[in-house]
Amino acid sequence: MERMEGREKGTTRRHTFFCINKERHTASSKVIDAQRKEINVFGRQVRGWIVTTEEPVIDKDISLDESTHRAMPHRDPE
Repeated sequence: MERMEGREKGTTRRHTFFCINKERHTASSKVIDAQRKEINVFGRQVRGWIVTTEEPVIDKDISLDESTHRAMPHRDPE
């Protein structure tokens, strides 16, 4: 069996949200799509953006032995 302990792989996660200040909410992310949108909030029209961003995340493969017999290492953020 291949030893997988400590192996990490990179992946991305997409988020779609509504905001009124596009520059503030997308400064640290890669913007995939941004469309102007006007929505109704409690009877009031609000102009803003529907934004989809993509952010990198790291997934760590945890071996069966590590997850069932040993305590999780303190370096694991989860």
